[in-house]
Amino acid sequence: MSVVENFIKKSTMAILPACYEMYRTVILDQSGEKIYSYKSTKEILEEACIAYGADYDGRIKAVRYALKYNRKTPLMICPLEIIYAFPTMSPDNFDCIWLFNRHIDSFFKDNGQSYVHFKNGEKIAVNCSLDVLTRQRQRTAVTMMHFSQPPFVTITVNARGKEAFTKE
Repeated sequence: MSVVENFIKKSTMAILPACYEMYRTVILDQSGEKIYSYKSTKEILEEACIAYGADYDGRIKAVRYALKYNRKTPLMICPLEIIYAFPTMSPDNFDCIWLFNRHIDSFFKDNGQSYVHFKNGEKIAVNCSLDVLTRQRQRTAVTMMHFSQPPFVTITVNARGKEAFTKE
């Protein structure tokens, strides 16, 4: 039996690739803490999804099926806790940064470099345009809205006492 170390919580702001000694990933927390991990970003996200009830591929497939976001798909890690993240580029790219929507205050550009400004005052440089950041944030908001609304189920009973369930 393996133990899942889940570093992803409501307070997670971003996951970045690490180029520091043998660490592969840096997790930024709203408290200002930086957690360095030997695991890849994909491994961390996979473990977080599993800790919250599904695997990474299942979460991605659900969003792609429902919303047709086939590239740079937002990830719903835990809909109940409202933990959603989006990639700045293809998740297969080493330089991909995952940003957690709930902590973002704004985006800005300075000397040609794009930055994310978080609600706690921290900022990080990111490797994509402001247009990509804005589009990804909007797509994540749509994903959050879609999956936060429970499906409505109608139960009807016909004259013979048989029940029928309809999902709207």
